[in-house]
Amino acid sequence: MNVKQYVQDLDLSDGDKHRGKCPVCNRHNTFTATNNLGKLLWNCYANSCKISGGSYIHMSVDEIRKRMKEFKIDKDTPVVNVKLPEVFEMPEYLVPHNTYDPGMDDSHHAIINKFCEMYKLWAEDLDLYYDVKENRIVFPVEDNGKIVDAIGRAIDDSVVPKWKRYGTYAEGFIRGQHKLAIVVEDVISACVVETLGATGVAILGTSLNANHIEALRSFKRVIVALDPDAAIKTIEYTKLLKANGIPALALKLLDDIKYRREEDIQFLQNSIREFNGTFNTKGIAK
Repeated sequence: MNVKQYVQDLDLSDGDKHRGKCPVCNRHNTFTATNNLGKLLWNCYANSCKISGGSYIHMSVDEIRKRMKEFKIDKDTPVVNVKLPEVFEMPEYLVPHNTYDPGMDDSHHAIINKFCEMYKLWAEDLDLYYDVKENRIVFPVEDNGKIVDAIGRAIDDSVVPKWKRYGTYAEGFIRGQHKLAIVVEDVISACVVETLGATGVAILGTSLNANHIEALRSFKRVIVALDPDAAIKTIEYTKLLKANGIPALALKLLDDIKYRREEDIQFLQNSIREFNGTFNTKGIAK
């Protein structure tokens, strides 16, 4: 079976989606195909079927004009210099934690809940997904209420890579709406920070870049609290933020925040109370 030709024969216009019977495993309603800006993507999310792929096709003049209008390109802007932003769509094999499909095993509910219990988190609050192909817990990344990326954590620690990015969003992962931001390395730690009463900002294991810095400008104070083995980076990032006019402090942890070591959590909670004005000058809670 030439799956690429099968998808091309569907004749999907830009923005169209198809869902139906898989041409390879013949399972009902598990095969999806999309056309996004001339890029065809297809996959089957049945556990035993590994069919997935992508290909480019030419966009029609009408499709290009339609996209131009959607992105509100000014008539005086040279089209040659315009780069349309990437549009992210959740792959169909990422199943929402609260979705039940009669034709699919619903054990993903128990898997997600067990994972959340490990870190004292709640799937309903995080709107988690489950990757049925690679057995990953998936955290959606949102910007202004829209999902722009997703990050998956392998359930089995032997799976490589442990973390997987499904998109290319460059500003990290942010949880919470507080004015105190705590910079951490991974999404689980960022979610734990939110439960403490601050905004968790995960840099996702990459270097602190211009996008991170711009995102952190909106906070009144930033605490850099990377994992203990990244103490040097903690200092470097704090200095870099200060150099960019962002009030930042460095916090040396005894363990990764997501493991909720008592001493680390207590210190963070004290810092949050102090920021919120619930401590007096002697450090005693009001």
